[in-house]
This record gives sequence, structure tokens and C-alpha cells, in this order.
Amino acid sequence: MANDVGRPLAEFRAASSDDVVVLVRAALIVALLLSTAGLVRQTPAPLRLAAIVAMVFTLTHLSMRLLKLRMPLQRQLSIGIDLFLITAGIISWPHLSVRLFQIYYIVVIYAAIWFKWRGAIMAAVLAIIAYVTALLLMFQMQITVSEILLELGAQNAAALVLIAVVSAYLLAANERERVRGLRLEHEVQLARVMQREMLPDELPEVEGYERAVRLEVAREVSGDLYGFLRVSEETMVVWVADVAGKGVHGMMHVSMLHSHLRAAALEGMSPAAVAERVNRGVYDAMQPSSFASVFIGQLHLRTGRLTFTNCGHPPPLLLRDGRPDDIMRLTTGTPLVGITTTPHYMQFSMQMRPGDLLVITTDGVQEARNSEGAMLEDEGLIAAVSEMSHASAAEVATGIVHAVRAFSGRALRDDAIVAVVRREPVG
Repeated sequence: MANDVGRPLAEFRAASSDDVVVLVRAALIVALLLSTAGLVRQTPAPLRLAAIVAMVFTLTHLSMRLLKLRMPLQRQLSIGIDLFLITAGIISWPHLSVRLFQIYYIVVIYAAIWFKWRGAIMAAVLAIIAYVTALLLMFQMQITVSEILLELGAQNAAALVLIAVVSAYLLAANERERVRGLRLEHEVQLARVMQREMLPDELPEVEGYERAVRLEVAREVSGDLYGFLRVSEETMVVWVADVAGKGVHGMMHVSMLHSHLRAAALEGMSPAAVAERVNRGVYDAMQPSSFASVFIGQLHLRTGRLTFTNCGHPPPLLLRDGRPDDIMRLTTGTPLVGITTTPHYMQFSMQMRPGDLLVITTDGVQEARNSEGAMLEDEGLIAAVSEMSHASAAEVATGIVHAVRAFSGRALRDDAIVAVVRREPVG
């Protein structure tokens, strides 16, 4: 996949560099022709010829770009013409040779962009050959090898090769980082799609009960999961889970967990049996470094009887008549999903009476931290709920999210789910 992502990136960067090179060449032509040598008509013949060739090539290149045509060997010709232009400038104005020689560095750099390290080294070698040719012409071939070497040393010609190697290496490293970033972004986008497909679009209509869910994602993709599933006229199953691991790898575990939860719930299994089935289904895939906390509740709608198992999840809070002074914490003391093959999940039952409020969260709520590092914990959650004891389920869920954000300074460090079920009061 890295190659698939990297190829269009490399092509985009190379195409963008074509435009930069055109601008550099145009600026160089103008600078050379209107430099200290005076007017264009006073420009030495070699430079005038090189400038004409460069201008014709540049105009042809731009015209073909506008027509969305590709010039054969365009980049190779571009390197050759730019070396020719610089060399003609050195021959015409020897007193500017130090400054003009430095422009060879630019040619070497964009050769590295286009042709990697081999192209960069080749451009550096050709630049050195071009400069030696300029020396021979300037001194009318009356220059010794030792004098040429001294001139190359004075111009620090070895730096051309060094720049070729270093720039090619840095560009390759930068491209690898960009490819890695694109690959991660691709994974995030894929995980988002997977997550949207798993989460219910709408909560089931249940007479006598209000339901609401808020999912707050601290990063691009959440490892949290929830479900409200009407499995019969009399029964609704609710689950909230938090899976360790992010990105596509973590989302694969979320997907497996979701599939097993839904399949087992539809079979009418008890919450403990659902948890056992899910644990068997995901254990091998999650080992050795992943796991999940899960709360599963089976609500008998007519009577309000809630049977539940809690697999290492933050205990949901049941507020009697919505009052913060009468709270039950729903826990069964059984382990996380995916850490053992013999979890022995237990389940308990209790009664949801009219007016009762059930609040299920993931640890992103209780473990939210303020600027001093203190956590919200159950006490902060209860304090937030106490101000909305007789509000609707949607208002309670939204109010808790606002309270968490206010406590943590608006920035969540972890994903958070707030699921609320409220049994409507009689009358």
C-alpha cells in the first residue's frame, strides 16, 4: 500500500517542481541579461545563445503544459539547458563565476527531486564537467590539470556531490514520512467508515422509555462502541464497550466485538451468555495486547427488569427517580473481554422503576482531567447529573458531555460515550 500511496505523491511533487524550475530559469535569464554587463545587445554571444535556447525551451514547455501535453525527456532537457545557461554565464563573466557556480546547486537539488540520488549525482558530475569546460574555453585551453583542480577546490566543487547525496537522502526520507502520513490518514478514513457502519443510525422506539447517546471522539476514530437493539416486543438489549487500540487495527477488534455482540443478542441469550460468546469469538484475535471493557444490559420493557453483566467496564449509575442521593452502581466484578479463556461472567438483575435514570459511560468521562491533573470520577459525573435529575434523556446526555468538556478545558484526552435510558414516570 505504501507504493500505491507514494506514487501519486511523488508525481505531484515532481510536477510541482517543474513549475518552480521554470520560474527559477526565467529569473536567471532576466538576471543574466540585465546584469552588470549592461543591455541585452551588449550580452556576450555564448550567453545570448544560451538565453535564446532556454527561452524557447521554456515557452515550449509552458505551451505544452497549458495544452496538457507531455514533452519527451522534458526533465532531462531541462537539466541540460540550465547547466548550459549557467556555464555560458560563467564563460561570459568570469568575475561572477563564484556566484554563478552556486546556481549549479539548485540544478542538483531538483535533479534529486526528479531522479533520486542517481540523477542528483549525475547532475553534480555534469555540472563539474561543464565548469571544467568553461575553464578550458576561458583560458583558451592554456590551463593545466593542477590549475583546474585548484579552481574546482576554490569553488568547493566537492560540495556539489555532497549536496547531491544529502538532498536525495533528505527528500527520500521526507517522502517516506509523507507516505506514512498518507497511509495513516487512509487508515483513519477507513476506520471512520467502518465505525459509521457499526453505530446505529437511529435508536429504536420504545414506549415508556427515553434513550439518548452522545459519542465524543478525542481523536480521529473512536475505540468506543454502543448498541441499542430491540430483540423482541418485550426486550431491548443495550451495550457499551471500550476497545483498547486505535486506527484500523483497533477498529477491526471493534468490528469483531460488534458482530459477536449483535449476533448473540439476537439469539436471545442472557447478558452473561452473550459475554461468554463474545469472549470466545474475539479472544484469539485480541491476544496478546488488546482487550475490551463491556457492559451488557437486557431490559424487559413491560416490567422494567434489567439483567446485566459488567465485563471490567466503569459501573453504570442507576439513579432512583433521577435523584443523586439514591444511586446504584451496576457492577458484577467480572473480567475484561479478551484477557482469559475462563472469565466466568456473572449477571445480576434489578428493577428500573418509573422515573429511574440509567447512565452508562466509557472511561473517557470519569477519567477526564482538569488543568491540575485531577480526574472527574463518579463524583463529578453525579454532580453533573444532579442538576438535571428530571430532565429528558437527551438533555442529560448532552449536559454530561458539556460538563466533561467544561471540566477538562474543552479538550478530551480520550473517547467518551454517554448513553442514557430513562424510564418515564407514571402520569
